[in-house]
Amino acid sequence: MISQAILSNLKITICILVSCTVFSYNSAVDASALDKHQKIIQAIPKASLLIDTHRQHDVSIRPDQLLVPASTLKVVTAYLAIKRWGLEHQFYTDFYYDRGTLWVKGFGDPYITSEEVALMSQAIKALNIGKVKRIKVDNSYFPELRLDGRGDSDNPYDAGNAALVVNFNTLFLKKKNSIISSAEAQTPTTPLGKLLGAKLAEGSKRISLPGGRDMAAQYFAEVFAQIYAKRNLPVKVAILPNKAEFVYRHYNSKKLEELLSAMLKYSNNFIANQIFLMLPEKSENQAVLNVAAAQKSYTQMLEKEFAFKGANFVDGAGLSRLNQISSQQLLQVLEVFRPWIELLPEKSKGLKAKTGTLSDNHSLAGYVLDDNKKWQAFVLLINKKMPYNYRIQVAQALLKK
Repeated sequence: MISQAILSNLKITICILVSCTVFSYNSAVDASALDKHQKIIQAIPKASLLIDTHRQHDVSIRPDQLLVPASTLKVVTAYLAIKRWGLEHQFYTDFYYDRGTLWVKGFGDPYITSEEVALMSQAIKALNIGKVKRIKVDNSYFPELRLDGRGDSDNPYDAGNAALVVNFNTLFLKKKNSIISSAEAQTPTTPLGKLLGAKLAEGSKRISLPGGRDMAAQYFAEVFAQIYAKRNLPVKVAILPNKAEFVYRHYNSKKLEELLSAMLKYSNNFIANQIFLMLPEKSENQAVLNVAAAQKSYTQMLEKEFAFKGANFVDGAGLSRLNQISSQQLLQVLEVFRPWIELLPEKSKGLKAKTGTLSDNHSLAGYVLDDNKKWQAFVLLINKKMPYNYRIQVAQALLKK
C-alpha cells in the first residue's frame, strides 16, 4: 500500500498483488521527481498520465486506456454546456396567476438560491397581479429520476436533481434546545425544514433533501411563500392548468459563465447533473427530459466533435463509476477548452485544474504553465486509493519540467 502522505525525501513503496517495487526520491530534484512519478504511475495498472506540449507527447502512460474520470468529467460537462448555450445564457423559471393562485413552473434552473428567490418575489410584487392566497408549483419538466453514483447519505453532494429546486436541493438547519431554525439569514425557516430538522442532533448542519422531485418543489414553494408573503401559505405540487395566465419569466441573475465557475471551483454535483439532464434539445412530442436522452446527447456531442470510441457517460458530475474515458480523449477536450481556462480553479501558481475524487480515485486534469508562459494541457487518471495530495505533487513535477 502507498503511505498516507508523500513528503520530500520520502521512500515510497508500491505493492501490486504480491510483489513490491521500492522507489526513493528527492522532490527537490525536478527531473528526478518527474521520472519517479512516472515509474510509480506505470506500476499502477489502472492509471494514466498524459501531457502534450504540441511537439510530441512528453509524458504518455496508457493514453488510450479507458478509466473512471470522477469529477474531472466536470470539465467535459462545462465544455458541452458552453457549446450548447454559450457563456451568456441565463436559465429561467415561469410564473402564472389564476384567481388567487400563483403558479411556478420550473425548467431546471441549477442556480436558484434564496437570494434569487428574493429577486423573483420583488418582480412578482411589482406586477400587481392581485392577492396571492396560495402557491402551486409544476415540476413536470423533469421526471422522477435518480442518476447512477448518487449515494443515500444526507450530505449535500448526494442531493438529487429536479426541475424546480432551491439552494441546490439542500437545507442549512440549526437545532438548539430542540428548536429548529434556518442556519442562514437569507433563508427562512419553513415547515418542511422543521420536520427534517427534528431528526438532527443539536448544532448546525447542511443536509440534502431526502425526498424526490415533489419534496424539492414543495421546499421551493415554502421558501418562496415565506420570502414573498412573510408567512406560510398553502403550497401544492400540481400540473399547471391551461387556464392559468402567464405573467412573468424570471431569468436567473447569474449567467452560465458564473454557474460553470462555481461548479468547477466547488465541484458542485447538483449543477453538473442539472446541466447534463438539460443538454438534449427537447422535442415537441417529448413530454419530459429524461436520463437516457441526456446520456445519448452527451455521448453523441462528443462522438461528433472528437470521434470518441469506447467512452461511456452515465452522469455529468463524475459520480458514477460507470463513466469511462481515456486520458487522450480528455486531453482532446482540454485542448479546445483553452479559451475558458479561467473557469478552472487555481490549485497553485501555474496550475489550473479540476480534481476527481472517489474512495478509489485520485485524478487531476487541467493545465500547467510552461517556461514560455503557455498553458500545457495534462491528464492524470488514477483509479486506485492514493494519498490525497499525490496528484498535486505530480502536477508540480510537470510544472518544473
